[in-house]
Amino acid sequence: MGKQLSPKDFRLPAEWEPHEGTWLQWPHDDQWSGYQLKLEKTWLEMVAALHEYEKVHIVVPDERRQEHVRRQLHFFGIGLEKIDFHVIPTNDVWARDNGPIFVADKKGRLAVTKWKFNGWGERYKYDRDKQVPARIAAELSLPVFSPPLVLEGGAVEVNSKGTFLATRSSIINDNRNPGKSQQEIEELISQHLGIKHFIWLTGAKTDNPSLGWADDTDTHIDTVARFTDESTILYAWTDDEADPRYGMLKKLEEELKEATTQSGKSLILVPLPLPQKGVYSTSRIGQGPVLESPTPINTDASYTNYLVADGTVVVPIFGNVNDDRALKIIGEQFPEREVIGINCVALIENGGAIHCVTQQQPATAPS
Repeated sequence: MGKQLSPKDFRLPAEWEPHEGTWLQWPHDDQWSGYQLKLEKTWLEMVAALHEYEKVHIVVPDERRQEHVRRQLHFFGIGLEKIDFHVIPTNDVWARDNGPIFVADKKGRLAVTKWKFNGWGERYKYDRDKQVPARIAAELSLPVFSPPLVLEGGAVEVNSKGTFLATRSSIINDNRNPGKSQQEIEELISQHLGIKHFIWLTGAKTDNPSLGWADDTDTHIDTVARFTDESTILYAWTDDEADPRYGMLKKLEEELKEATTQSGKSLILVPLPLPQKGVYSTSRIGQGPVLESPTPINTDASYTNYLVADGTVVVPIFGNVNDDRALKIIGEQFPEREVIGINCVALIENGGAIHCVTQQQPATAPS
């Protein structure tokens, strides 16, 4: 018998390291009426942007809807040569959070980490979504590590050298991990993602009445700060002190200025503007049908919610005056990749953007 694999031999590669492909969970109406019609064009645009550079894995609930997606791809002019379908039931579309977090060892072998998923603190149904990582691991014949910790992929940011960046509000939170100390949480993350050093930002809990903007994740790190290399961070920023996120972002900026990488380097901080005046929604998805709100809700729209793929960076845009400025700043950080903006107004109304609905699968070593 061969030696049993240990999670301690694996690490989470940074997003800009080579990919085998990217995973998407296709929108459907099983949970929210009208969801598929509202979101499908965004998914088609994401597939079009990604499949020029890498494989795209598409999760669909059943064979009937797989055939529908095939027809849509054909109609949209997208070839199927880099498309891989997987029939797996889902509740929703947030592959980043409920899907597998892939890790790799020094030999380039992959494994799946299946963290506990509880619908962002029991906010939404998740009976199907929590099964997705194990189903994907089985289809790919990959080993599975199952840490006893609630952790969503959008709460995780790494720099490829062992540093982990996250907000306390989205992980060290009684709605995810009651009774667990920061030390216990760090030990589990270190053992399963190859982490040596932690940078914790305060963030903001969703139930904070002074927050003033819609975010069901308790401030995932991918809405506020992202590594672009070992020591550079793009972080969401606004000079508008009337913006409801200003106070939280000011504190985040101060905390980043005090932080260092695993080697003791100070961080290089690059501010990335928020959409000017915010992106507002007059409808929101609740535990049931769409709820009409008489007062527009400021969404958690942020340009940091991009995906770095092989050859491209796919960035959410919102028809906002700051779109071009944000695309330029992100492009300066990834000069060898094509930067593609995708309109995410419809998606952000439901609580997320590009990074939230994608999950990269790292490349494996040649056999």
